[in-house]
Amino acid sequence: MFIEKWMTPDPQTIPPDMTISTVALEMSRRKFRHFPVVEPTRSGGRLLGIVAKYDIARGFPNDLNPFSIEVTEDSVPKPVSSVMTKKLITATPDCPIEEAARLLRSNRIGALPVLRDNQLIGIITESDLFEAFISMTAAKSGGTRIFIESDFNDSPIPAVLEFCRKNRVDILSMMAFHENRLRRRDMSIFRFDGRLPSGFIAEMAALGYRVVSVGT
Repeated sequence: MFIEKWMTPDPQTIPPDMTISTVALEMSRRKFRHFPVVEPTRSGGRLLGIVAKYDIARGFPNDLNPFSIEVTEDSVPKPVSSVMTKKLITATPDCPIEEAARLLRSNRIGALPVLRDNQLIGIITESDLFEAFISMTAAKSGGTRIFIESDFNDSPIPAVLEFCRKNRVDILSMMAFHENRLRRRDMSIFRFDGRLPSGFIAEMAALGYRVVSVGT
């Protein structure tokens, strides 16, 4: 799944000469945590950097909360370009969602500008990735969540798919991963549409798989 589906398209941007305190006010008003900083050009705009709430906080005096009602547009007259992050880490719209998550985590950042042909077309944040994860796991869809443990490299997925085919059970989502901390075991998570099918646990056990938990 690509980040184009989950990013915020055509994000709100700010110019590099906007004052730090004005940006703070905009963040408070719009409930934003990040702004791409764009220099207007004839072709649309050139991405110069990105500014986050903690960048704005660094630009304020220690005795003034940047997001308090005491702040005015003139509280900190320095341009936002003086505190923005200039060394950008960006993504393209066809970047896989898991790669975006890796980039955010490994670089300890909260947002990625999304570029197509060097033009800003979107932004994806940690919150967007949370929404993507919730959607991919069908966590809001109800049904029954099954957690299965199996031998290393002995995936239960074919057996579960065959069981569901025979019993006309719909699978809303499935995930699998290696859990090396637990004696090199494989873990698989399925979400069924509706209640746990009758006979499922017994059939999985007969095939050598252990149903660890059943929930919603």
